[in-house]
Amino acid sequence: MVHRLLILALLIGAAAGSAWLLNWLSAEPGRGPATDARAPDYYMEDFSTLTMNQDGKPKNRLSADYLAHYPHNDSTELVRPRMEIFREDELPLYIDAEKGRLAEDDDTILLYGIVKMWEYDDTGKPVLEVSTSHVKVLLDEEYAETDNYATIVTGTAVITGTGMRAYLPESRLEVIKHEKTTINPDS
Repeated sequence: MVHRLLILALLIGAAAGSAWLLNWLSAEPGRGPATDARAPDYYMEDFSTLTMNQDGKPKNRLSADYLAHYPHNDSTELVRPRMEIFREDELPLYIDAEKGRLAEDDDTILLYGIVKMWEYDDTGKPVLEVSTSHVKVLLDEEYAETDNYATIVTGTAVITGTGMRAYLPESRLEVIKHEKTTINPDS
């Protein structure tokens, strides 16, 4: 009796093993263990790209500590993105943020967390500093905007308000809901 139970157990084990082997051999090619559907399909560390204008001159530079592309929603996430906007006959304008996302068209960049924008004069002295959050930058239009609170510091004034539009080529800023302006007479 024990002998028959042992043979039956071996036959059941062989059948189960054969079924598993047959299932494994007939699986779709390239099908392996389940992967996380939200995992990036590629990423880069210390990423930097330079875009040129039609005349072959630098238009803008985008850099980030980390870039990851997610195929499930075709989004590109950035960690600590930094931008340098080159302008005709002026020094560059700089923007950095804690996080960002590139739109599918690669023309729109959404910046999250603390966002800073600044520019220097010829001597390296800051002439404009902006602090805000959640900024949308339209690269082709050279335009940026936010609906959030913003502080703008120039050489002579500090301006605060909610909502801002930035026309980057001419360094023109528009505060939507002005709160306060403080003029420094010593400047």
